[in-house]
Amino acid sequence: MSQADAQRRVQAAMIDSDALSPEGSASVQNRGGTAYVAIPRRLVEHYEIEPGMSLSRAFHPESSALIIPLSDDVNLFE
Repeated sequence: MSQADAQRRVQAAMIDSDALSPEGSASVQNRGGTAYVAIPRRLVEHYEIEPGMSLSRAFHPESSALIIPLSDDVNLFE
């Protein structure tokens, strides 16, 4: 098994579990007064995210975390 195959299996296992999966850093881009951060390609492909798709967002002040569920099956505000 190659290193890339091993890494993909570990990442797949992390996606399928409830563990926090660090996705590395990303640069913020600005357009028209709005800041954008890229979603990693493997997550875009896994969750079939397309341009223009609407995603929910929430902010957790205690951790300063912006929460964005990638599946529209998750409703943060129920």
